[in-house]
This record gives sequence, C-alpha cells and structure tokens, in this order.
Amino acid sequence: MTSHKPSKQRKLLFNMPLHKRGSILTAPLIGSLSERTKLKRIPVRRNDEVTIIKGDYKGVKGNITRVDRKGGKIFVEGITREKADGTVTPIPVSPYNVVVSKLDTSDKRRPVKGGE
Repeated sequence: MTSHKPSKQRKLLFNMPLHKRGSILTAPLIGSLSERTKLKRIPVRRNDEVTIIKGDYKGVKGNITRVDRKGGKIFVEGITREKADGTVTPIPVSPYNVVVSKLDTSDKRRPVKGGE
C-alpha cells in the first residue's frame, strides 16, 4: 500500500528510476486519435506531433525534439528563446500542457491499438 502523505509521494517520484519515469510523462490524445486508438493518454516520445494547449505558446504545433525524463519536461521544435548573449535555447514544456495530434509509428513495439 502506498502512502497518502505528500512528502512521501514526492520522495517516490524524485527517487524513481528513469526507465519508470518515462511512463509517467504522458499526454492526452486529440479526439479523433483517441477514438481510433482507444486510448486517452500515451507516453510521449520524440517525433510525436503535439499542439500546446496551455501557457504562453498556446496553439503552437510542432514535433517533440527531446524528452527530459529527469526534469519531467519535453522540448517542442519552434519553442525557443533568444538569450542576452544571442544564443537560442529551447524552452521546456510540461507534457500535461500539450495534446498529441499525430503519433510516431516508426517503432513497431509502441503500444497503439488502433494503428494510424
């Protein structure tokens, strides 16, 4: 039985191995894709096409370029910021603030029931 104490919940999350933390980084599927695959949420992967639904970049579409399992964030192409010294750096986005609009089906082991 797991604890209901918030401190213990945070401890479990922060000390969780990275291979298990990837299954927590899930994002909801867009309506038509959800009906076709019979899934509501799916773990995000690189090259999935997402649309941001919350925050400053709401409405921006792009592919996932990187998934940071340790930090719990994803990086979407086109979401960048120019720093004071002129370098361009990507901005991390929470996977809960995006909707997956197209899945990357190049990996045949990815669990997608209805296909694409």
